[in-house]
Amino acid sequence: MHKDHKKVLLATWLGWVFDGMDSSLYPFVANQALGELIGKTNPEFGWIAAKVLAIFLLGWSAGGFLFGYLGDKIGRAKALSISVLAYAVFTGLSGLAHSWQELSIFRFLSGLGIGGEWALGVALLAESIKPEKRIMSTAFLATGFSVGCCLAVLANFLISPYGWRIVFLFGILPALLVFYIRKNIKEPTAWLSITKRINNPFGIFSKKYSYNKLWIAFLLGVTFSIGSWTCILFWFPIWVERTLGGNLYEKTLVMLVSLLAHIAGSYLSGPLLMTYKRKTVLFSSYLLTFITSLFMYSFFHAYGPGVLIFASLLGFFFGIIPGSFAIYFPELFPTKIRSTAKGFCYSTARVFTAFGALYSGYLVQVFNGNIGAAGTLMSFIFLIGAMISLFAPETDKILPT
Repeated sequence: MHKDHKKVLLATWLGWVFDGMDSSLYPFVANQALGELIGKTNPEFGWIAAKVLAIFLLGWSAGGFLFGYLGDKIGRAKALSISVLAYAVFTGLSGLAHSWQELSIFRFLSGLGIGGEWALGVALLAESIKPEKRIMSTAFLATGFSVGCCLAVLANFLISPYGWRIVFLFGILPALLVFYIRKNIKEPTAWLSITKRINNPFGIFSKKYSYNKLWIAFLLGVTFSIGSWTCILFWFPIWVERTLGGNLYEKTLVMLVSLLAHIAGSYLSGPLLMTYKRKTVLFSSYLLTFITSLFMYSFFHAYGPGVLIFASLLGFFFGIIPGSFAIYFPELFPTKIRSTAKGFCYSTARVFTAFGALYSGYLVQVFNGNIGAAGTLMSFIFLIGAMISLFAPETDKILPT
């Protein structure tokens, strides 16, 4: 691999790592943070926790579209630097919140940067790497988010005993990546060769791109993001702690097991997509995620070895989905609108995820705090994703110019 290509892969992978870390810190400290801000026995805990998450996801959705457009307009590397700086600074400031409303504002602003990073990092790597290296390099890139979540787990385990505020302050670390990006990463030739830049981000909705491409990818993004935040990233660690009675060590162990399996699944998406059709891989991974999640939340009522087994299966099957998106979505759109369209499909989809998060919080309240019952019901979003994936258009497995 060319030296410059290695630098791009390192920068974008680290961007995903810190993206995963900063977006995951809140779920791990939510019980502790909201316990201080609103009271540990507050009967509205689930509802307020979901509202903070929903506001964060609204920021993510806005950031995906905004920074995606900036990436097409001013360049992938420049926009990526701004997005990383945004989520790092405002994650750190989350540790200074003195009410759940203040925490929500900081999480919204950090969500702006996190939402942009995915679309920008994927576009930058896909356009900078050699075509024959793109699929496996992108599969490796997709492992970054889970590695970042692992860092968040470890940070919570090591730092949270000293206070949840310090955990958030740890999240400012990604700001250092900006200096590396600005010094070492050049704009991809594919983007530099465009003679006419995008002026209207809403051009992605033209019939040329939207029919059977944009909207199918968007709906896949919606089902993935709702399922990820209601069944896995947010309620999962809280379920282990509040419903199964897991302590800090047990919660850390089950999350690490799930995330390590997620890393394996994300990387496996590369060889799977090199061998099978896009819709086959997406349908299978969605369906297996649904079955595993449904069984786990409905069957287990106490912490034990079986939880670890199903956490690893869930992480593995679920991990194939974002890895597939990272490879598949760039193949659907030409260079001039690539990061805008991908930002819309993957990040702006979180507008609906925000409402899904609120609904999940409502379900927790309806089921009298039974997160397992709410998780069982929310698992069906993966079944819907499996049905939608059957309509996913196949590609030539190359990037359109």
